[in-house]
Amino acid sequence: MDPSRVLWIGGPRGSGTSALAQAVAQRAGLQLYSVDDHAEAHEPRLPDTEFARLSPDDRWLAAKPDQMLAWVLNGSRHRFRLVLEDLRALADAPLALVEGAELFPTSVSAVLGAADQALFLVPDPEQQRERLLALGPISGTSDGERARVNATEGDLLITARYRQEARDLRLTVLPAERRFGELVEVAETQFLRAISAAGDRSP
Repeated sequence: MDPSRVLWIGGPRGSGTSALAQAVAQRAGLQLYSVDDHAEAHEPRLPDTEFARLSPDDRWLAAKPDQMLAWVLNGSRHRFRLVLEDLRALADAPLALVEGAELFPTSVSAVLGAADQALFLVPDPEQQRERLLALGPISGTSDGERARVNATEGDLLITARYRQEARDLRLTVLPAERRFGELVEVAETQFLRAISAAGDRSP
């Protein structure tokens, strides 16, 4: 499948991209490609990274939030290359919908056929902070509570990066806290043109 025809739903972890994509794909009869479902297959195809060599304390206690963001951006670029390889191996029909936390707007825009083929779920920062801190200490670290605080600040930078990239590229941003049924309706309306066009191409 040509990646320029694909539909995309991106957003930071915990924003609800999986649930939204599953609902839209089921209702529209789309192929669903979840990046997380391919993590094991991707692992041997990924390059060695600084993050992979670090201890939990190095990752969540010694690192600053901006370093955490840099690790995520670097890892997402490598994963996105593999996602594109996978998509090109898919059948041309039905149309594919891709979702995942690695789908930063800048990467998606490079292969996007049209702006209405992508949307990004972005949580409210304060609500996200509250949810993440409620997860409690990060196990495997020497100070789990402080590690959680640090990791949360990193996650908030990731969310801010998603929001800023999408706005700069004039791509659709949806508040992740909106009612789920409303998100499904908005996504279906957003993707209607591309889904209809794909149906017109079917034999």
